[in-house]
Amino acid sequence: MNPDDMLDLSIKTRDKINITSHFNGSTIESSNWTVIPYKIPKRNIAAYFPEANELVPLESTADISNTPTSKWIICTISGQISASEEE
Repeated sequence: MNPDDMLDLSIKTRDKINITSHFNGSTIESSNWTVIPYKIPKRNIAAYFPEANELVPLESTADISNTPTSKWIICTISGQISASEEE
């Protein structure tokens, strides 16, 4: 996650969050993600696959290849648990 976004949202390194994807009025939630700062554009997040596969709406596909649009998912984050609370 972008370090400036983390600061804006009061998220610290190794905090746990939930990620929710949004597509055509439907949502898919995935929980217990560990936040790591990374030099990525603001308001973007990155995640490993196959762990993030569950966030990909199967109805959202590329025009030509008809493959899921796994690199373009609208997401929100919520449910922050501080890394210090887990210890």
